[in-house]
Amino acid sequence: MAFGTKQQKNDFFRLSLTLFAITALVAAVLALANYFTAPIIERAAKERLNTSLSKLISEADSFEEMPAFPKEITAGGVSVPVDAVYEAKDSAGTFLGFCVHVAPSGYSDVIDMIVAIDQAGAVRDVEILSISDTPGIGLKVKNDQEFQKSVLGLSEVAAIVKNPPASKTQVQVIAGATISSSAYISGVNAAIDVASQLMGEVVS
Repeated sequence: MAFGTKQQKNDFFRLSLTLFAITALVAAVLALANYFTAPIIERAAKERLNTSLSKLISEADSFEEMPAFPKEITAGGVSVPVDAVYEAKDSAGTFLGFCVHVAPSGYSDVIDMIVAIDQAGAVRDVEILSISDTPGIGLKVKNDQEFQKSVLGLSEVAAIVKNPPASKTQVQVIAGATISSSAYISGVNAAIDVASQLMGEVVS
């Protein structure tokens, strides 16, 4: 870059230094803010998680995150990411079941959900942490209690069907919300599969 005069050159370097100082100051402020707020955000997230886990298995005294588990499960022909698995125990240390955190892909985004599996390997309850599918359609998955009850008691991977189920190993999707409800069932199937694989480690 050519400068017409020495004054222009000085002005350019002065402006550059000013912009650099402002950028460095903003970066420092953001880093400082993150330093103080990150623990608060992390603590709040942990409290929300503990609330959800306690709601799913209310008699549990502790939930221990398992260090090793399948990070992705293909159940019923659908691949589902597994974010975490928590082992639930009562005050005497008796194994009560698993809470499996899965994230199946819905219509517009993943459905963040936790599936509680009891000692026998059956679905006890399901908690949707977040879902952003179409209001009134995809969100039926979260609000349709009959649909949610249809997966309770499952102890093996269920087939996803559009018509009324012909057996206990079939679950019917919600009409008009096929993608979202199929994703929900896939998440449940993945949790059943994960729990089945880990069950021997805690009851042996």
